[in-house]
Amino acid sequence: MALSFKKDLEKYKDIDEDEILNKLSEEELKQLETVLEEVDPENALLPAGLRQKDQTNKTATGTFDREGLLKYLEKEAMEYKDRDDIVPFTGEKKGVSGFLLGVGCYI
Repeated sequence: MALSFKKDLEKYKDIDEDEILNKLSEEELKQLETVLEEVDPENALLPAGLRQKDQTNKTATGTFDREGLLKYLEKEAMEYKDRDDIVPFTGEKKGVSGFLLGVGCYI
């Protein structure tokens, strides 16, 4: 069975890959690029930013204002109402108090 498999592969030995790539359209090249990038997205040798292709086509909307963003997030956090606790905090401590039990000690 392995011999017939090798015979089938022999017909692909003399293919000119450059000729095939030159015949591809722009859309087909992008599709091939996408498939090749998705071959091993969990390659630990690649930095995390390079494992996933940037798939956005949107241009930048303007300059990034870090201080403005931080002020907005802080304002939103202050205005957001905290949820009420289901069990109110009483300060009561439960469990073993005083010291930790050593190995071989039983309760």
